Amino acid sequence: MVFKIAPMDNYGERLEAALATQIKVELAERDMDQKDLAAAMGIERATLNRYLKGHRSMPMPIFFKLAESLAVSPQALMQRAEARIAE
Repeated sequence: MVFKIAPMDNYGERLEAALATQIKVELAERDMDQKDLAAAMGIERATLNRYLKGHRSMPMPIFFKLAESLAVSPQALMQRAEARIAE
């Protein structure tokens, strides 16, 4: 499964898009969907979907909970997202 990142003007927007893509990859690798992740995080699936679609920026506490729910360090998740920008 390949996810593409649309070109964007600033680094912050590109990083948010890359992070959303990486989260989708992490979900696919774990055979999870957004509903599973949202339940593990204790948030509504619609809220998670808004973060992943870029309709809302993800607060840091939510990002940390997301990483914990995926059993990956926040640093590793961010590094994987940053690597997508360089591709």
